[in-house]
Amino acid sequence: MSSEHVRKGVTNAKFNEEQSNILFIEIGILSILIGLMSKSWWAFGGSFLGLIFSLRIKFLAIPLMIVFSLVWGAIGYSIGALFESTAASIVLGIIAFLSGLGTHFAAVQWANDIAE
Repeated sequence: MSSEHVRKGVTNAKFNEEQSNILFIEIGILSILIGLMSKSWWAFGGSFLGLIFSLRIKFLAIPLMIVFSLVWGAIGYSIGALFESTAASIVLGIIAFLSGLGTHFAAVQWANDIAE
């Protein structure tokens, strides 16, 4: 194994770790909203732990990452709407969705690396 491969691996691991912060903040916000809407600490704790554990189960993690990315796409679309342009809304929505998707899957990769 060359030093080049090791350097690339370390760089990738650092990038994935940075992306995981965003994912865990999103999970925290969603859990808080669920807890507040249901007025239950149990709902907050259950959703928080459930979402964290779902990162380890591939068939749950992928749809979860897509849903979180769709939210980012909707935010991008809304920002584009401020320019009163359909094209800007669509372009910013797509960019935000794809950026969110990359960020979320990097975070899931980091979570899986840490759990092993």
